[in-house]
Amino acid sequence: MVTNDATLQYCNVAGQIVTTTWANARASRIIEGFPVRFPPSFRGQQNYPGLFWAATGKRTLVYESLLELDRLWLADFDSTVAAIATQPFHITGSDGATQHAHVPNILLLHTDGQVTLVDVHSAGRLNKTQVRSQMEWTRKLCQAKAWGYEVFSGADATVVRNIRALSVGRRAERLDADVVNQAREVLDQGPVTIGEILAAKPTGSDEAEWRAAVAACLWSGQATADLSLPLDRNSILTPTIGAAA
Repeated sequence: MVTNDATLQYCNVAGQIVTTTWANARASRIIEGFPVRFPPSFRGQQNYPGLFWAATGKRTLVYESLLELDRLWLADFDSTVAAIATQPFHITGSDGATQHAHVPNILLLHTDGQVTLVDVHSAGRLNKTQVRSQMEWTRKLCQAKAWGYEVFSGADATVVRNIRALSVGRRAERLDADVVNQAREVLDQGPVTIGEILAAKPTGSDEAEWRAAVAACLWSGQATADLSLPLDRNSILTPTIGAAA
């Protein structure tokens, strides 16, 4: 039987290793700390680790694979996500006679206070007995703590490509605020196509700067588009009712 007293270790914001129980662990403290594991790099490895700068929290995160990187792009674009941590803690415990030791991939803290723990596995690994056992144990632990649990095996490639393209606007503080406000004013007039808003570029504005301003409005949720389709000049941008300026 899974208990809520599994042992959890995380590295806090001061760089200290903290040991606690699963029941007493607080996501708000874990998520501001450092990874408990840094992926190695070696000749011939089949995964591709790296670093990802997240606009959410304005911090650099480590990732262990390109699949994990895709999930980070989704999280960074998600307006309901307030904080992100990767390789956030090491947990050990038992499920009946089975002993487990596991480092989940991603911890998400949402704006409403909810928590989601994410394990990243390629589709080909999901039927492996050991992986299935670990996932089921982790899911039970999350249920006991009222956390969400997600197993991520991939996303729509078009959605991810679109989000990466829009990331040119995710650092709005580096853009001219007047230009961003002008893009927002065009969007607020009603649904427009990308071609129409690009044609509405103010006189004197740089084209690249205007494109980034439009992307900033989409990244911040001022407007939405159907990201399941490739973004082009015919894509429709719809203003978000009640979006904060």
